[in-house]
Formats: sequence, C-alpha cells, structure tokens
Amino acid sequence: MQNDGIIFLAAMEVLTLMIALAIGRVRGWSLATFGFRFSWKGTAAGVLLFAAFFLLQQVMGFVTREVFHSTVDYHRINHLTLPVIVLISLINPIFEETIESGYIFHALQKHGLWLTVGASAGFRAFLHATMGMSGVVAMFTQGLLYGLFYWRWRQLWPLVIAHALQMLYSLLRTMTW
Repeated sequence: MQNDGIIFLAAMEVLTLMIALAIGRVRGWSLATFGFRFSWKGTAAGVLLFAAFFLLQQVMGFVTREVFHSTVDYHRINHLTLPVIVLISLINPIFEETIESGYIFHALQKHGLWLTVGASAGFRAFLHATMGMSGVVAMFTQGLLYGLFYWRWRQLWPLVIAHALQMLYSLLRTMTW
C-alpha cells in the first residue's frame, strides 16, 4: 500500500468512526463514554504502555520466528511519505481503539473480564490477519495487554498514545530515506 491507499484508508476510518459515533449517540454514547479524555497522566501511561508492548512484542516476535518461522509482513506498506505516516499514525489509533477497545468493552463488559478482553484481542488479531501469523500473534498480544489495561482504568487515551507510538515506530522503519 502506498500514500494514496493509506490516505483512502484514513478517510474510510474517519467516515466509519463518524457513522459509529452517530449510531452510538442515539444510544447515549460518546467518546467520553469510552474514556477518551486527554490528560498528561494518560499520555505518560500511554508511553509506558508502548514500552511494555514493545518489550512484549520482542519476546513474541522471537517465539513466532522460532515456532512459525514467520515475521510480520511490513512489505504490504511501502513508499510512504512522512506526512502520510504521521496522518495514519494519528487517525488509525483513534479509530481502532475506539472500536476494538471502547465499543467492544462497553458492549461486552457485563460478560466479565476474560470474555471481554478475549473478544477484543481476537477481533484485533482478525483485523490484522493480512500481516501474517506473526502479525496476528503480535496484535492478539497487543489486544490482551491493552484490554487488561483498559479493563482496569477505563481510559482510552493511553491506548491511543501507545498505539500511535507503535505505528510511528513501525511505519518509520519501512520508510526509505
């Protein structure tokens, strides 16, 4: 995927999020319902959550390389410019965390911690299946970590920050300088 494909994806995510929020508004939901509030404390927690995921990803990357002989397929994204990388690193985390964490948790929380976290992690992994087996394992692991964090604090902002940092890190590595 190149710049035009990523820009189209970002536009679709914004449109889909607007539709989802409009439907949620009818049900009395908003981004605040899901804990989407800026705070410096939440930003710091997001940086720490990114660091925790980065370390966990290194361990899981080793395991998937050894067990599945697979690595995350970053070749599906190439030739991105820095402005497009920044754009998608801002839009995608808001979209994905609102849907994969906020909405799913709000809808399933009455069924308990493990079903809710598992469903969220499984959905996240499914949506990233194009990344290969290592990507699925990495995204499922991310879903478990983020899900447990979200279950405890019910704050979406730290997840958005951690996700944005993870995307920036991953996409900047694919950029040809």
